[in-house]
Amino acid sequence: MEEIEKISTEISEDICDLETDFYCRKLAVGSSSGKIYIFENINKITSKVSEVISHFGPIYKLSWSHPNFGPILASCGFDKKVNLFKIEQNSKLEKIYENDMHDNIVKTVKFSPSSKNLLFVSGDLNGNIIVCDYFNSKFNTQKVFAHDYGVNAIDFLDDNNFVTCGNDNTIKIWNYSQENGNAVIKSDIALKDESNMSTMDLSCKDNKHFVCCGYSGNEGIIYLWELNEENKWESREIYRKDEKFEKVRYNVEHTCIAVINENGEENVIMESEFNK
Repeated sequence: MEEIEKISTEISEDICDLETDFYCRKLAVGSSSGKIYIFENINKITSKVSEVISHFGPIYKLSWSHPNFGPILASCGFDKKVNLFKIEQNSKLEKIYENDMHDNIVKTVKFSPSSKNLLFVSGDLNGNIIVCDYFNSKFNTQKVFAHDYGVNAIDFLDDNNFVTCGNDNTIKIWNYSQENGNAVIKSDIALKDESNMSTMDLSCKDNKHFVCCGYSGNEGIIYLWELNEENKWESREIYRKDEKFEKVRYNVEHTCIAVINENGEENVIMESEFNK
């Protein structure tokens, strides 16, 4: 795999998460100090253009909205909050919203890919998710219990359907809709993992495929979930290694996945390999 660019961040704190925007021109970095750093690629040179203190304590997850809305960056962290920032023309970050409805550390947050609805979901260590969308000129929220022992990751299958995972060996698929101006959240599908794996992360390819990673004992496992012709979800193991997996992600082209272990070491698996 070819290295395209190496960025010197000059960040002294630990980097907890990083996310590129829709066009892969802006890079947001969340640090252990609660700061967000924004890097931008201008004339093929990437440099830091802005920074802001977002949380008291580490930032655990970042997510960009669809560019139709700004763009807007969401962050969540140790202080039980979810913050939204709009990137201004001068590259400065302006906080536009703060959600403090969580009762424990917020482990994950994810925007819907929708270009029409500004919608995000966040999950905490108490097992609750909060679904927040913007309609009727205000942010509307709904809190729902999702997983025993905490929510580890969230990703969207499409504009209105999303997946959550946690430490309860269950993956849930949720549908969001607006009815009479109210948000309706339904978990119609609960996929039980029979391997007793603690599911740490997941990544969606499209509305019929997603991968999840975790570990059972000291062995890391990746599963591919697929929606079959009978409209039922099926899983199969595609990778196993003697190390604990903590993060997994499809690349932009959905041609490979990267999995990161507890030591920060990365393995890349081409899709052609696990489709054999």
